[in-house]
Amino acid sequence: MSKQTYHPLYFLSALGNGGLAVSFFMYFMFLIPHPDSPLPHFNHLRETFEGGGIPAILVVLVSLVIIGFSANHFRLLAWNIRSFRKFKKSDRYSKVKGTPGEVAVMAEPLTYAMSVNVLFILGALFVPGLWSNVQSLLPFALIAFLIIGGYAFTRYVQYIASVMVSGQVDVENMNQFGQFLGAFSFVMVAVGLASPAAMSKIQWVSVSATIASIFFMTLVWGIILFFAGMSLRAIFSKGFAKASAPTIWLPIPILTLTGITFVRLNSMVSHRLLETEINAAFMLIVLGILFMGSTAVGLIGYSVLRRLDYFRNQPEGGASFGLICPGVAYVVLGMFFVHWGLVQNGFLTVHTWMHYIALSPLVFIQFKTIQWVVKLSSTHLSSAADKSTLKVA
Repeated sequence: MSKQTYHPLYFLSALGNGGLAVSFFMYFMFLIPHPDSPLPHFNHLRETFEGGGIPAILVVLVSLVIIGFSANHFRLLAWNIRSFRKFKKSDRYSKVKGTPGEVAVMAEPLTYAMSVNVLFILGALFVPGLWSNVQSLLPFALIAFLIIGGYAFTRYVQYIASVMVSGQVDVENMNQFGQFLGAFSFVMVAVGLASPAAMSKIQWVSVSATIASIFFMTLVWGIILFFAGMSLRAIFSKGFAKASAPTIWLPIPILTLTGITFVRLNSMVSHRLLETEINAAFMLIVLGILFMGSTAVGLIGYSVLRRLDYFRNQPEGGASFGLICPGVAYVVLGMFFVHWGLVQNGFLTVHTWMHYIALSPLVFIQFKTIQWVVKLSSTHLSSAADKSTLKVA
């Protein structure tokens, strides 16, 4: 492996592994019955395992995969934290401050928010009895996401204020969607906050989480509306920048997390305020629009990436890991669409051939995403020894 220079976008390597752990959790979420709780937990896995047969084997295999990707997530997170501290003391960081490239630092809080999600899943699935205390844990989840959100907001305000005051931004060179990374970071916080909003029975926790989630979601779409036209104009003028080519798929995880945030906040409103069940038809329309939008972005982006020959040659190691999150996100949103949209409305029945056929494209994309994790890791990270050779300055 050729030596490369460390960049904050290497946080996306940890983010991608954490996202893959979450994507495999979706199999438990939608294929294992858990009528007594909104999420599957240790007792549901134990009951399925004790039932024996193929379901028991799948529980073991999927559990091992989740643990494996989670372990890799925290291993890469620790390495990134150490390397990023050194990076902030380097001349390269001083040069990027106050430029559009500084938005890359938003990958740090983005990954922290993913870490909280991974910890939540690991605790629910593999710690016996933890779920029975979930109501006492949700306030801590709220605090954790508020701290991460506050840190992300502070970093972004410092960045955007500096850029706006300097007035030295070359808009014509913003021929990519890298500025959407700020929106990605905030939407990860928003979806995390929506979890205690939907599940907590403590009023101040639920209401505070709901308001905070709406705040960060407003930031998300404000950033997208602000930068989308600017980036598209530069793209159509100069063509898509190959070094930042993976950013063409950034709308996919943003749409996915927007959809999950909607599901959770809609659950809060339906159960807590309206005291009714979730409107399945409404879910079909909203999730369908977001999923089809993600499909369109995916197909267009794939064509652009192929024309740029990006799949064979990735000029920037850190940026290349931006290919992972969209694949993960598409699978997760697809799972929600199939089950909240099609199954809940009676169009599909779980564990039938039609159900498995509907899931097969998502399984294929998940498999291809794992292939890319392996390829990119071997190319740009290789081993723990090689990671230490990445230069910071």
